[in-house]
Amino acid sequence: MKLLILGAVALILSATGHAQADDRTAATANSFRAITKSACGFNMTPASAMRAATALGMLDLREPLIPAMLEVCKEEIKGNKSKTIEIRVPDNHKVMRKVLLERAKWWQ
Repeated sequence: MKLLILGAVALILSATGHAQADDRTAATANSFRAITKSACGFNMTPASAMRAATALGMLDLREPLIPAMLEVCKEEIKGNKSKTIEIRVPDNHKVMRKVLLERAKWWQ
């Protein structure tokens, strides 16, 4: 009986931890989207910001966020006005990743 209760508590704690990790990724994705929009004027879709945050392992506002923002601004300064921008940025494990970011409409 004690093992069953211990297993149930472990399952609840693991589900809670997983939900909190997703919330941190979503919050970092929103921050990434807002920072790139204010810093260099690139308005990306929320879905592409979430994909970038997930692919790069952005769990906080440190390592992969700043290089990704600088890459987006570099592409924007070049005059890239296409619907998608491809950036290459090292993720949180220092592995180079390629991420496609979609440009949002002006009202999004």
